Amino acid sequence: MDFTQNKDADYTALGKLLADLDIAILINNVGLSHSLPVPFLQTPAQEMNDIITVNCTGTLRITQLIAPHLLQRKRGLILTMASFGGLLPTPLLATYSGSKAFLQQWSSALASELEPQGVTVQLVHSYLVVSAMSKIRRTSATIPKPRDFVKSVLGKIGREGGSQGIAYTMTPYWSHAVMQWGIAATVGTMSWVTVRVNRGMHESIRMRALKKAAREEKKGS
Repeated sequence: MDFTQNKDADYTALGKLLADLDIAILINNVGLSHSLPVPFLQTPAQEMNDIITVNCTGTLRITQLIAPHLLQRKRGLILTMASFGGLLPTPLLATYSGSKAFLQQWSSALASELEPQGVTVQLVHSYLVVSAMSKIRRTSATIPKPRDFVKSVLGKIGREGGSQGIAYTMTPYWSHAVMQWGIAATVGTMSWVTVRVNRGMHESIRMRALKKAAREEKKGS
């Protein structure tokens, strides 16, 4: 399913496929970021629209489609992938950052609604993980392999560890939790310092990406 298309026919077809299944778990892991850090006023309209459609609209529509199955069972689990980009305002990834911040508020509210009916809803915060989306191939203390990150998630379902008291939220990977605690305990996740440091980091990433693209274009010509 191409979530950027947001076609009613796709959701209808998916609903029919799921109608007779006994569904216990929904993992909202579909996501889209910018192709590279970009000032908001230079963000292509299609890229901006696709990010909101995938990260927000797609997640909401899938959850509305599948959550009734969980309510019928009177138990189940909904995990939604968030990002430090939503936890920390992220200049040059403004649309992506805003979409992930939206998921935080929505997921915590949904969790409170469904908890009395036996369904567990949790938001999963993450820093970088080796993936095609992050464009990172090497692991480090703060950048795990997908398998190790997933293992940390599965080991903390039902707990709120590392999330600095954010309701129905967890930051499961140990180094990510330490990073979140350190930022929250010192300068604050929404502080001027945090935003300015984040801006500087992403300006540097953008500059390196543009230089690399220019070199590759020169080689190609």
